[in-house]
Amino acid sequence: MGSDRWREYGTWHELFDAVSNHAGHYDNTELASLLCTRTGRTSQNDFEGAKTKLRSWRSGKRVPRRKSFFALSSILDVRSDPELEARWHALYEAANGKGDAPSDGDEALDSRSVQAGIAASRLRVVAAFSAVSVLGVGIAIAAITRDYQPPSPELPAVNYNAHVRVALGRSQLIHGDYLDCDGSVPDWPLVAQRVPITPLGTFSDGGLARKMVNDCGREMVVRAVMFTGTALGTEEVRLLDDYMKIEVVDTTTGL
Repeated sequence: MGSDRWREYGTWHELFDAVSNHAGHYDNTELASLLCTRTGRTSQNDFEGAKTKLRSWRSGKRVPRRKSFFALSSILDVRSDPELEARWHALYEAANGKGDAPSDGDEALDSRSVQAGIAASRLRVVAAFSAVSVLGVGIAIAAITRDYQPPSPELPAVNYNAHVRVALGRSQLIHGDYLDCDGSVPDWPLVAQRVPITPLGTFSDGGLARKMVNDCGREMVVRAVMFTGTALGTEEVRLLDDYMKIEVVDTTTGL
């Protein structure tokens, strides 16, 4: 791609998503694995956390810290294209509130909006940590988590299990997806892009549910995935970037 192609992107997260897709990373699984390797993180929790971060970076919800930014720069071989590298760094500095995005039309306005949002977030963090020294840890925690509302207990619960057994002809919730730890819930069309096809049954929108999300350290509202068993058998699939063995059984015979 030439420099004109990269100039179409006015924010770092849009450029990051485009560069990732250009490198063949249409989902975050392999990219998360490479990022963990570069940053010296090896646990399953680290891997799952990296996928969550990548989703938030690609959607513009978050901006990576410099260690992760330079790791991504290396993984995606940004230096091989000088025009891309220049724009990559300029847009990142703008998103980080330390520079102006290259001026193409309304990009300056977009940059100021991003900077204002980041600045406001930083002020909230500073205020929360200031409370530690003045009013103690308990009040600081309350300040940081004051916007968190636990999911309604009336919502159905869903959990991820590596091995799921579903009765033939029955439907059940088997997984749930979220966008970030702020509590954003994706619409079904976005979730459906990471749902496989299997001869054992069908996946569908399970509506809103509650799920314990270890990466965020709390129970959250998620978009649930419903599976309906239509044929007996067992198959391993990758659902929402997680590997899962689905087994459809006939409960009338115990098989």
